[in-house]
Amino acid sequence: MADVDARLRARLAGIGDWQETPLRRAAVLVPLVAVAGVDMVLLVVRPATARQHAGQIAFPGGMRDEGESIAATAVRECREEVGVAPAALLGALAPRVSSSGILVHAVVGRLPADAPVQPCPREVARTLRVPLAEALDDARWRELPPPGGATGAQPATSPHCQFDRDLVWGLTGRFLRDLAAALR
Repeated sequence: MADVDARLRARLAGIGDWQETPLRRAAVLVPLVAVAGVDMVLLVVRPATARQHAGQIAFPGGMRDEGESIAATAVRECREEVGVAPAALLGALAPRVSSSGILVHAVVGRLPADAPVQPCPREVARTLRVPLAEALDDARWRELPPPGGATGAQPATSPHCQFDRDLVWGLTGRFLRDLAAALR
């Protein structure tokens, strides 16, 4: 845990300010949490009834509120969606444009190990903890077309990885691959 946090602090960019863009802006938190001494990535599964990204796996996140910083947006959204705020922010991954045409900033943070996760049922059907080592394993990932039913302006392919019954792909997959690159 401490080694991973130190490496990320050394290798990730500072969180910085919002970029000027005509696109709408959002932030996600890439939450790391130690469970029984093993680093995990906490993901959320959106409800099947969600207006956007129904049933998809994502990081806690959402749209910027007026006057809010990137860090404040990521922390607020994590607190709203899973009931926990990070104990530490470790840095930022490069922002990416989503299939919905939103510029998304990803902040990597460490959640307290003992904090109870309480998903907001309106926004989160369930949470998923993936061992960080598995998420970073290049052999698990494939570059594939989006699954059937994907909405928005999808790229021709994106990183895909199966974790038990759950498929991580798209923007979430790209951010996980960016995290892997930062830890190499």
